[in-house]
Amino acid sequence: MGVDAVPYDCVPSDGVPVTTTAATAFLTADARAQATTDPAQDFHDPYAARFAALCPPAIHGITRHTAGTAVVMARTVLVDRLLAELFAHGGVEACVNLGAGFDARPYRMDWPQHCRVIEIDSAPVLDLKDRLLPPADCTAPLERLRGDLRDAETMVDLLMSRTAGRRCVVLAEGLLTYLSHDAVGALAAAVARLGTGTSWICDVLSVPSAESLARASRIAGTPLEMRGLADLEAFETAGWRCERIEPLPGTRWVAAPRGRVAPASRQLPDSVLRLSQY
Repeated sequence: MGVDAVPYDCVPSDGVPVTTTAATAFLTADARAQATTDPAQDFHDPYAARFAALCPPAIHGITRHTAGTAVVMARTVLVDRLLAELFAHGGVEACVNLGAGFDARPYRMDWPQHCRVIEIDSAPVLDLKDRLLPPADCTAPLERLRGDLRDAETMVDLLMSRTAGRRCVVLAEGLLTYLSHDAVGALAAAVARLGTGTSWICDVLSVPSAESLARASRIAGTPLEMRGLADLEAFETAGWRCERIEPLPGTRWVAAPRGRVAPASRQLPDSVLRLSQY
């Protein structure tokens, strides 16, 4: 769930270098594994522990300096909810997961068997995922593509033939915060090529929150470059319409009520968005 950066000096026992991609994937898996064993939380991901067991100590250190675990779980639950709503309305025929990391939604959710899954991430992350969570164990058709998410046009070129004629939902959880504003705009324009009727569920951080998390990662010894978004301009310029804004806990946005669509001029809170292409 992220974009490759310079590898750091901590390598888990499986040999996957802790790039930004791997760090985010391990951090998310660790949070979901903890929530699964916490009786106070109504969440169950029996697969997360397989990856959390390999999480390097430096990644655990990030959560000690932030509310990272709570935020990851709030984000996870919101993405689950928005995705389930789309499934309930019917018609979703393909799900593209950008920066899929160790996400196990097609395995743990009530997933439509006709909905094809396409996961994209770095080779080391997906190679490990293939070993611990084989595609053959998924009840829906699942394909994993190794690629560089910074090369948005090439990535979408790979997707066009796989999604042609299908109504798609795109997931990008824990990804956009590692991209510059221009890179988010380029990704938004590229994903828009998937066509009319495409939905996109993604999360964003405000600029102050991204700066705070970047500081925490440096303190933990695993520096991650993080960037926030101030508004919806990068999406709207590419023709995306924001249908839902679900603020994450602890964020405040007095300019618009929960779930209400806001224009690009309004400052974004830390939130999960559901966008649509018409």
